[in-house]
Amino acid sequence: MEVNVMTRDTNGKNVTRMQLQTRIWIKDALMQLLKEYSFDDITVKQIVLTAKISRPTFYRNYSSKKEVLDDAITDIMLDYKEKFNQKNITDLHGLLVYCFQYFGNNHDYISIMVGAHLTGYLSDKLTRQFAEGIQDNIRTWRQWQTPLQKQIGIHFAFYGFLNVIIYWIATGCKETPEAMAEQTIEIIKNLV
Repeated sequence: MEVNVMTRDTNGKNVTRMQLQTRIWIKDALMQLLKEYSFDDITVKQIVLTAKISRPTFYRNYSSKKEVLDDAITDIMLDYKEKFNQKNITDLHGLLVYCFQYFGNNHDYISIMVGAHLTGYLSDKLTRQFAEGIQDNIRTWRQWQTPLQKQIGIHFAFYGFLNVIIYWIATGCKETPEAMAEQTIEIIKNLV
């Protein structure tokens, strides 16, 4: 299906290059503002001025600043998922090393959100997206048998691990991904 560049995307399926670029400008503007202001204090007007776009352009792409933040978080998860699916990870150690490598290399937005005290919101949003994405994707090293075990496993493992990643990013990613993976596995062994 050919997309007319003048057609407004209302369902998120047929996004033009200009719409994608405009959304990037808007998300980057929000992140830039989060370095100086709390999320609650940022206005759409500030985002528009920082992104150098018009107010109608903002509202053609987003209904609110919260939707911009949600889209930035979704971008992180979609990029992670796309790159993860290209890997053939078969064990927990490989998964942990990959996670630390990925988030160590792609931590700009996360660092800004942590600095803006949005850690809880970030964790909740990413955990929900992860839970939705993993429903039918059970790796051989996960032994979750029932739907309840899946939900507990997802929320306990992912939310807890995400907090480890956020801590690692917030402290400057000083340890290597391999060292973080090994230490995380030792902690998990000690939980049993």
